[in-house]
Amino acid sequence: MRTRLISAVILLPAVIGLIVLGGVPYFVAVVVVMSLAAFEFNRLMQRGGHRPPLWVALVLVVALMLDVAAPQLNEWRPAISFILIGSLTWQLWHRQGQPVSDWALAVTSGLYLGVAGEHFVLLRLLPEGERWLLLTLVGTWLADSGAYFVGSRFGRHKMTPALSPRKSWEGLAGGVIVGPVLNAGVASLFGLPLSAGAMLGLIGATVGTLGDLSISMIKRQVGAKDSGQLIPGHGGALDRLDSLLFTVIVGYYYLIWFMPL
Repeated sequence: MRTRLISAVILLPAVIGLIVLGGVPYFVAVVVVMSLAAFEFNRLMQRGGHRPPLWVALVLVVALMLDVAAPQLNEWRPAISFILIGSLTWQLWHRQGQPVSDWALAVTSGLYLGVAGEHFVLLRLLPEGERWLLLTLVGTWLADSGAYFVGSRFGRHKMTPALSPRKSWEGLAGGVIVGPVLNAGVASLFGLPLSAGAMLGLIGATVGTLGDLSISMIKRQVGAKDSGQLIPGHGGALDRLDSLLFTVIVGYYYLIWFMPL
């Protein structure tokens, strides 16, 4: 617990500082984190007997994120298309293991993490983007904390014992209550609509749980407890991103479709 707390105390100010700063430093930080997550995904698949080409996932992550960060170049979508066909062609001469499955896993991880990375950037690019991004992240963290404490105390009915033995329906209910209520208060502090804070908290509780379980499913399939040991006390990048990979996407479209930005 002490190690976990020390890591949080060090990382949290750095994350907030990068979000507030925005621009190139924020973009580079997101690219680095998503690339680390792609590396961890690749290692998990190797543990499961696959050999997906890591370079395919990394190039896709960077290309997808540049597509939103530098759309004026108008070259990234063709580049992504050539990456897809070029990487499959590459497998013709590197047929170790299961070349088609390995290629599909590399592409899937690159698209999954690249699209999520895009939305971390898109949220920051919104008007008052630093506040909207922080509100989305905080809503997910508050909902997760509410689910943890309620589930630890009252959890009796397990959601998916095979994937995540600690997750319970009671915990989910706790997150659904705590996330929206507390995040509405955070929205008030940020000068943003309370309704948006509550909805982003609800998204964190529900959609975030699905993101968490999805990463758990991947880890359980290969018999891993954590995706890595990057952050002492917290596991790997994928372990910290699991819920957020879903909530930044759904949160972004909620904001642009339903909020007067």
